[in-house]
Amino acid sequence: MRLRIIFCSGEHVQVHINDVNRREKIEDVRVKAAHALEAECGRPFDPDRLSFIFSGKQLANGMELFHYDVRHDDSLLTYLRPDASELTAKTNSRMTPKKVNGNATMSTTLEMESTSVSDAASSTVGGEGAMRMDMSADNEAGKKEVPHEDIKCGHCDNLPKSECRHCGCYYCGLKDDEEHTLACDECGSFFHMRCLPEPLSKVPEDDWYCELCKNDPSAVIMGEKKLDLSKGRKAKMPSANQKKNWGGGMACVGTTKTCTIVPKDHIGPIPGVHVGQVWRYRINVSESGIHRPPVGGIAGSSTKAAASIVLAGGYPEDTDNGDEFIYTGSGGYDLSGNKRMGRVQTFDQELTRQNRSLALACSTPVDEKIGGEAKDWKQSSPIRVCRSYKLSKQHPRFAPREGVRYDGMYRIVKYWKERGVSGFYVWRYLFRRDDPEPSPWTEEGRIHIARLGLRMIGDETNLSRNKDGKRKRDGEAASATANESRKKGGIPAHIYKPTLELTELIRLDKANVRLWENMNELQFESESAYLESLSGQMLVCPICQELVQHPCTTSCGHNICCGCLRSSMKNYGAMCPICRGGISDMKDVDLKTTVNQNLVNILRALIPSYGKDWISATPPVARPQRARRSGK
Repeated sequence: MRLRIIFCSGEHVQVHINDVNRREKIEDVRVKAAHALEAECGRPFDPDRLSFIFSGKQLANGMELFHYDVRHDDSLLTYLRPDASELTAKTNSRMTPKKVNGNATMSTTLEMESTSVSDAASSTVGGEGAMRMDMSADNEAGKKEVPHEDIKCGHCDNLPKSECRHCGCYYCGLKDDEEHTLACDECGSFFHMRCLPEPLSKVPEDDWYCELCKNDPSAVIMGEKKLDLSKGRKAKMPSANQKKNWGGGMACVGTTKTCTIVPKDHIGPIPGVHVGQVWRYRINVSESGIHRPPVGGIAGSSTKAAASIVLAGGYPEDTDNGDEFIYTGSGGYDLSGNKRMGRVQTFDQELTRQNRSLALACSTPVDEKIGGEAKDWKQSSPIRVCRSYKLSKQHPRFAPREGVRYDGMYRIVKYWKERGVSGFYVWRYLFRRDDPEPSPWTEEGRIHIARLGLRMIGDETNLSRNKDGKRKRDGEAASATANESRKKGGIPAHIYKPTLELTELIRLDKANVRLWENMNELQFESESAYLESLSGQMLVCPICQELVQHPCTTSCGHNICCGCLRSSMKNYGAMCPICRGGISDMKDVDLKTTVNQNLVNILRALIPSYGKDWISATPPVARPQRARRSGK
């Protein structure tokens, strides 16, 4: 590598030395530097008198460049140490009498030539000063005298009575009381001890730094210590003394998974999610697919009917009678500024966006002026309804004690416009329950929940985190919850088992024996977890990364979409996209005829909406019966 040598003793010379190794000794580098300086200056240099400075450190003999982290094209500040004979001659020549104001006085100036380059570096201004430190002592006054001609201030010309923050006190600008004036060891500014924010009565013995240069020791991590946050900015905020748990940091957390069982705008119940299921946080509700928006109360748009809502008591006009309730639309509040302030309606609601999506769900033409009522309310589009624990302040009879609960399918009977409590217009919607499962607040519903073994989802979120604070995956979180239950001696978690009809369909799927054996070995606490494992992992097409459509099962036991397999075979030949095994038996065959109908029947039994766009209009009962008879 190459190094730059900057020679600063008496003259400023810059040379380069090449072919230097990082493992080379410092004394060998001195020899190369002496030859380069001799060629540049035309006079000999003694390598033993050369001294190197790099990053404020003196390079010592016996060490290597590697020890000081010297790299290619770095600069070494180089000084020439004074010879011992020259140092003795200079000292003797300065021990001479001197006349001051006609009186003969012996003014002794002790000039100490530093033999240590580290002392020279600390006494050098900008790295280019001389390698000596003059200390003058006046025998009569005993004070240090520095002529104004030597150090001249460019702001006040060293006028003694002028106020200057550059050569005087940084706070008051005066130049008096030198005995009680401190100089910052970092910036070099002067400060009266009486002018400091915290005045001092005694000169500090150690290094002293001004308020602008000193560091807070509590903000510096020493060794293996941890950062002290007790004196930080957040520790002084009012929120630091609040004892209320604001959700444990889950209000703004992102989703860790997405429901792939049904499309985003799916209308109707979510397969595997039963009435009475409770989630700890709204983000868990979004991940399950029951209500996709993590914050908004209405899932819908101005062009599509609403799919779900959440009752949280956000409007005083809401009324809840369990199987029927009146829901108030969104809007009318000024959400600018601090949203935690008292919410007061300040303008009329309009039948747009989410409000219009609720109107589209009612089986009557949309009327933006007065609303409408369905002739047959059971023809209205079904809407999934969840109730939040926040509703307990207004309607405690039907609200869950904690979390968010799924209460089944409801339909809109009518909607209308009227003046609300605040005097502004609001849109109101009458919902009526239409679900085969019992209501969760009834005795029959409680028995139904206990029989299914439904538990709150999201309890493991706060308890199951990695060491870096991130949320664990679903499988890891479920295992952590099960372990905690065992340690506490609690009741074992409910284990989901497929129904007899589903078990029979699985038995007929001979092509996926290994798949179903793996599913049987795993234990799932709910039907939704079972479906998530199938649709999100086991039966995901390796090409389109979606739930397989027109599933073709290869001879090696992998399931791929018919269209994706056809494209793969066209581009890469007759081989499995997963294991690269040969599938020549499917090369000259119409892949549509090789669709695994047994797997389709299983998915249709688990997910009623599966394949509704491409499955022929065959009676849903006839297909399983035909599969049982033929075994295909």
